[in-house]
Amino acid sequence: MPRIRTIKPEFFTSLTIADLTAEQRLTFIGLWTHVDDAGRCVDDPRLIKAAVWPLDDRTAADIEIDLKALTESSLITRYTLNRKRYLAVTNWDEHQRINRPTPSKLPAPEQGDPSPPDPLNRDNGDSLSPHTQVSEGSPQERKGKEGNREGKGTPPPPRQSSDNLAVPQTGERNIADRMTDAFLERFRTGNAYSQRQVRKVIADALDNGTDPGDLWKAIERLGSLSKPVTANTLQFAFSEIRQPQNASNVIALPSGQQLTGTDAKVAGWMAIAEQLRQEGDSA
Repeated sequence: MPRIRTIKPEFFTSLTIADLTAEQRLTFIGLWTHVDDAGRCVDDPRLIKAAVWPLDDRTAADIEIDLKALTESSLITRYTLNRKRYLAVTNWDEHQRINRPTPSKLPAPEQGDPSPPDPLNRDNGDSLSPHTQVSEGSPQERKGKEGNREGKGTPPPPRQSSDNLAVPQTGERNIADRMTDAFLERFRTGNAYSQRQVRKVIADALDNGTDPGDLWKAIERLGSLSKPVTANTLQFAFSEIRQPQNASNVIALPSGQQLTGTDAKVAGWMAIAEQLRQEGDSA
């Protein structure tokens, strides 16, 4: 049953939303009118397609791709209970203020388990195999690692401390794994970071030749600010950590020592005061 919902102006300036396609954004908005007053619904792309895209030439497989992107961006949570699939809009109370909400008849996310990688069970004949989600152990995710299609071969390296992240060891893919693990260990508590999303951003940056040390500083900056880790937010973080030092804020002392920041400002004002005193004495 469709429901009347509201949308905030901040939606259109959200960096997380900006990383989605127009179709994925509209599916997300459409979900608000489809879920119940607690932000929950049955996780079935066919039902969501019928509710949100009834007159458009889109398939349930297309909707599954949208839902996968929303999950990776931590905008929705998909879970199972008693072999039934459900989804819930993340931070629903922040999106909607509902007067006299109807209690939900569906289980809450904390009552269920995370959904398996495949969107639908093959046993029920409803598999969306042409567009199923890529599991963590897929050949695409294992690109650059040793091993065959059954996942055999050299296991991934153990988790490393963040102090050693800037030292490449066995290849960029292993660095991406280690950075992702270290980042989530430090910043996942209290933040809805998706391991798949964080790792994809890190791996893409390394593939583009980004220095691992600079990359770690950038994602560490995002984590300390509780910002989402996306391609766009990463660029903002890089712009902050790579800002050149303002030469006007650097004071060189006769001893050769340089003062920066607040020390430089204090020294500068003291020099001006001394100059004015000398001018007054000479007058």
